[in-house]
Amino acid sequence: MTAFFRTLKLPLALALIVALTVSAVITIRRANSAVRAEARARFFEQYNRQQYLVAELTAHSLDEMFATFSRNLELVASLFDDKQVDRRQAQRVKAHLEKVYGSLLGTPVIDLVVFDKNGVAVAIEPHDDFTLGRSYAWRDYYRWVRDQRQPGRMYISPFMRMEGGRYRGVKELIVARGIYGPRGEFNGVVACTLNFDQLARKHVLSVRVGRHGQAWLMDSTTRTVLVDPNGRIAGQTFEEALRQKWPRLYDLLISAGNGKPGSGWYEYEDPADPRLQVRKLVSYHPVRLQNRLWTVGVTTPEREVEALLSSFLQRQEAISTTLLVTIVGVATLLLALLYHWNRTLAAQVGLHTRALTQAHARLKSTFDELLVAKKVAATGHLALGLAHEIRNPLSAIRMNMQMIRKRIEPSGVMYENFSIVEGEIKRLNRLLKDVLDFAKPRPLRLQPVLVAEMVGRLLQLMSQRLQDRGIGVSTDIDPGLQLVCDPEQVHQVLLNLVLNAMEAMEERPERSLRITALRQGGQALIAVKDTGAGIPRDKCEQLFDPFYTTKASGGGLGLSILQTIVVNHCGVVSVTSEPGEGATFTITLPLSPPGNGEVT
Repeated sequence: MTAFFRTLKLPLALALIVALTVSAVITIRRANSAVRAEARARFFEQYNRQQYLVAELTAHSLDEMFATFSRNLELVASLFDDKQVDRRQAQRVKAHLEKVYGSLLGTPVIDLVVFDKNGVAVAIEPHDDFTLGRSYAWRDYYRWVRDQRQPGRMYISPFMRMEGGRYRGVKELIVARGIYGPRGEFNGVVACTLNFDQLARKHVLSVRVGRHGQAWLMDSTTRTVLVDPNGRIAGQTFEEALRQKWPRLYDLLISAGNGKPGSGWYEYEDPADPRLQVRKLVSYHPVRLQNRLWTVGVTTPEREVEALLSSFLQRQEAISTTLLVTIVGVATLLLALLYHWNRTLAAQVGLHTRALTQAHARLKSTFDELLVAKKVAATGHLALGLAHEIRNPLSAIRMNMQMIRKRIEPSGVMYENFSIVEGEIKRLNRLLKDVLDFAKPRPLRLQPVLVAEMVGRLLQLMSQRLQDRGIGVSTDIDPGLQLVCDPEQVHQVLLNLVLNAMEAMEERPERSLRITALRQGGQALIAVKDTGAGIPRDKCEQLFDPFYTTKASGGGLGLSILQTIVVNHCGVVSVTSEPGEGATFTITLPLSPPGNGEVT
């Protein structure tokens, strides 16, 4: 019996080991597959989220571009308010038309045209004898504006190919709005022609995600393909291009016609080999353009997203093999390793997600800076022309008022009235000077200067005014911090910030001003902090807009001029504030000289 049991123990032990091994293999395989599936699902979800943010940003850039066209068309229409739309009036406002067209250089605009109420072209920039005097009453945009009569609304045509001229064969898009009289009567149309190919290259085809990630643009109103990265189906309807061959993409685009953003997947041609098909992840966002609804999508082949996970999946296979070899007797260790692997994978996915989020934040910041620079440039261009047009008549008015005053020698109420007029003329001259400084800043005269010395001179200049107002001043400045800059202009920036801080603290019981300056990498950070009433968060972004002011007597150009000076030094100015807790203006300037000045 003893020998029998000894003989029986070996098979039982082997059977037990085999059973445990098989059970462990099945359990680990199932758990492994579940973890892989969960990691894959989470990674795909995060990746699609990043694609959605890129699609949203692309849609926003298109929306901003068409908003710019709308504002310029409205400006042209206002030149004909209460006036006949004809060749004579067009000749009178030709200089203004040239300025408006000049502000659109760098955009896809080909030309800017004004039509009278009969559809005859009375003005065009750039000048074109072929177009002037011709009737375009048969065009769809003219008929729409004439029949709809909706002041303030903009019409966007379907894109078409140009039949002649130097742009022959190029896709064009017409953006138009009506010119109406004071009682809503139809007087004419102002329109601009867009180079749709240029628009597509700049705002859609330039979007790249990874190696084969691309963007496309669809017209959900007419169900037409506008921009196809492969150039195979652009211009075709959804029915013609997709319904039979790519039904899932067709259904996705039809559902996007409700104007809501979303994400999903579809099968389409493989970018690496059009003969094959591949599954793609896609996120899309609507672009609402008044009478049009476009949809912009960002898509990436699924295998490219899978490749980002390949290193993690290979590591998982190695761990799984090791666990299968050593499974007997190390179950506890196996669970610990599996748990550790899961944590590692989640951390890696989170790290990649944060990297994508940071890239999106940098892209959005760059876009905002470009938008601000474009807005400042356009405003400055128009402001320069208006300032020169107003300054000469204002000087003549002032001279004649002085002559009249000397001749009649007024007294009493009339003397006070003359004083008020002269005071207002001086105030307007100061405002025009600010406009000219904003629109045409002088070139930089660069030289090395210690920040501590610059701040010291400023506080010495302002010491009496600060003392009279009971404002305490403290500083924390790196004594060795040196800038290569235009000292006069940077002094003006700091002076404006100190004056603004003093005004903000006029009604406050606690008045203290703190100026700090430190080095951070290759930049200098200069901050001016006050204990004023603070600035609401929704107003902080508007502070640097030209002519925006919260002061009853301000012109609204101080901070805009300040921002222009900082930008010319290749720097950035920002503000942080909470209501009731004061405000901090921070100027970030490079230590090395900017390239648009001359070192003296």
